[in-house]
Amino acid sequence: MVKNIIILLTILLCCFKTKAQDIAIIVNSNSSLQQKTDSLLTLANRQKAMGNYEVMEKYLNAAKPLITELNNPETFLRYYSYKGAMLDLQRKDKQQVNELQKALAYTDKVKDPEYKRSTFFFLAKSYWHLREYDSANKYFNLTEKLHNSYKPYNNWYVYAEKALMYQDVENTNLAQTYFEKAYALTKEKGIRMDHGIMLNNLLTFYSYYKMPKKYAETLAEQTDFISKRKNPSMGPSIHDVMYSNLDKMKLEEKIIFLTEVKNALQKQGDVTNSSYVNIQMAKLYEDDGQPQKALAYINENMELSFKTGYIINHFIAAKSKYRLLTKTGNYEEAGKLFDYIFKLKDSLNLTDQQNKLQELEIKYQTEKKQQEIIILNSKNELSKKEIDLLKVQTKNDSIILAIETEKRKALFKQNLLKEMALEEGKKNNALLARQNILKDSIVKSEYAYNQLLVSENELKKSELDKEQALKSSLQRENKLQTNQLTKEKQIKWGLIAGSLLLLLSGLSIFGLYRKQKQKNNLIQKQATDLEVLMKEIHHRVKNNLQVVSSLLDLQSHSITDSQAHEAVKEGKNRVQSMALIHQNLYSEGNIKGIKLKEYVTNLLQTLCDSYNISNDKVKINANIDDLNLDVDTMIPLGLVLNELVSNAFKYAFNKNQHGELNILLKEQANQLHLMVSDNGGGFPIGMDVKTSKSFGLKMIRAFAQKLKATLDIYNNDGAVVEMKIAKFKTA
Repeated sequence: MVKNIIILLTILLCCFKTKAQDIAIIVNSNSSLQQKTDSLLTLANRQKAMGNYEVMEKYLNAAKPLITELNNPETFLRYYSYKGAMLDLQRKDKQQVNELQKALAYTDKVKDPEYKRSTFFFLAKSYWHLREYDSANKYFNLTEKLHNSYKPYNNWYVYAEKALMYQDVENTNLAQTYFEKAYALTKEKGIRMDHGIMLNNLLTFYSYYKMPKKYAETLAEQTDFISKRKNPSMGPSIHDVMYSNLDKMKLEEKIIFLTEVKNALQKQGDVTNSSYVNIQMAKLYEDDGQPQKALAYINENMELSFKTGYIINHFIAAKSKYRLLTKTGNYEEAGKLFDYIFKLKDSLNLTDQQNKLQELEIKYQTEKKQQEIIILNSKNELSKKEIDLLKVQTKNDSIILAIETEKRKALFKQNLLKEMALEEGKKNNALLARQNILKDSIVKSEYAYNQLLVSENELKKSELDKEQALKSSLQRENKLQTNQLTKEKQIKWGLIAGSLLLLLSGLSIFGLYRKQKQKNNLIQKQATDLEVLMKEIHHRVKNNLQVVSSLLDLQSHSITDSQAHEAVKEGKNRVQSMALIHQNLYSEGNIKGIKLKEYVTNLLQTLCDSYNISNDKVKINANIDDLNLDVDTMIPLGLVLNELVSNAFKYAFNKNQHGELNILLKEQANQLHLMVSDNGGGFPIGMDVKTSKSFGLKMIRAFAQKLKATLDIYNNDGAVVEMKIAKFKTA
């Protein structure tokens, strides 16, 4: 005993250290202040869902100084709403009021209504529990008004809480009004969990205040509600519902109340529920040691079942009568009834066998025709696909050839234009060089003119020589001017020719631009056509996978070996998980990526339907990042998830155990972190999961290797499988 206590304390100490280490890692990380705060608050909210209030408080306390430094109204309001929810679950009403009053300072500064709603609602509940009804009513009304602005349906639970508050102060009329308002909302919306809660609340209320007619109407609806469950055997039966709503009455009060309920049901023509009421009254008398009085109600059920022709109900009533007759000591009549029961049983067996044979024959013929139709359709589809693929391949080859030819032409034209531009540059450089030569010649001519003047001054003695020299200099000057004008004209015409060449080049480039634009439009149209074609291919692949899944499902019905049946069923689920991927590809705009959160939600729903799992049996907590993953990553990841969730549904939980399955899939530190855990029996002791020859584990290890992922499989209050995927691509 002492040894067990020491081990338990060691485990708790390790858990505490782990949480403390988590907090230290987050606080000391390089993340931003907002990211640290969001991480701590998210972890706190997760601990609330698991009922770990002490750990939740540690996360909240660690977050508070960061929130104060951040000074963000929305984060403040989120912190106080989480703390208020924790104190509400712990029923610390005064402390809850003090904390939520601080949150009111931020409600007007925040646009998001979710945390404001939480603040008002929990304030109303805490004031109600403290018997401060006016304040409670004020905040209930604020919550209702806020819901009306963005989500009116959420007022159903506000009305339900107000009804309970008015019932607490014995205000029957207002309690009934708000219960029925909440009931009207849940019935219109059709969410089964919410409506089931309201039906139970109404039955409790009508039985407490002894309203048999209302109770009878609600009881009939509750019976129909239970019969429409995915698994009617799961959860409370109608007898349990009746018993739980009458347990506070005395025996005679119960009989009077149930008699009035039965009369109301019979007036409505509800024979089934009136029979249930008779069975309940007979059980009450039998449990009280009055089997003789119980017989009267069972006899009435026998007459009702005989008139309506329900042999099975007649058989059940006869068995109950036999049991009561033996308790009263009337063995003679009980013996006669015993023979009658055997005859009823034989007739039931014969009828049941005939019905089963007819059903099997019809089912066989139907399945045979369906399989023939499926085979013919598959052949037609394969032929069409082969033709389409050949057409697409031929078309793609011609398109690629045309694109390559156009690219080569465009490249040749570009090179030609570049060469023309280089030639123009060379011509311009030559013109500039000539212009410089002309300038040099002008300078030289001026220098020569000066020299002539000097020589003229020196040769004053001879006027003839002077005139001749002057004439020769004038002639030279005229010649130079003539040459200069000629050269200027040549430069002018060169510039005009260059401008014309540039204009022609511009027109040529503009023509090329228009042709390129037309080509781009053609390429865009072809890309759109290819995208439509890819969607069609994904659609057909998904349909083919659905056909394969249906064939496997049909095949499983004809397999008697349980191991083979389970293998076929697992294959069907794997095919279905791949079909969901192709369904997401053609239904979304992005044909290369899959929305992770939506895909996992659909996969879980498919597996729940396949294994007949409901929320009453297994609670599923899914924390999935809203990523858009590439197909090459999503296919192995989907198959791994399918395998892990299927194994949990098949092996984790006992028949009477309320299970919980947790799924975490988030992007952390450039890795994709996957963790699937349950609260079941875990992996068998002594089992080496790394060398196990199980096909499912082999497949998981193979996909982990493909995704470059680390794989950890261990027990921690149930089975836990963790994968940290390094090789993943987003779309």
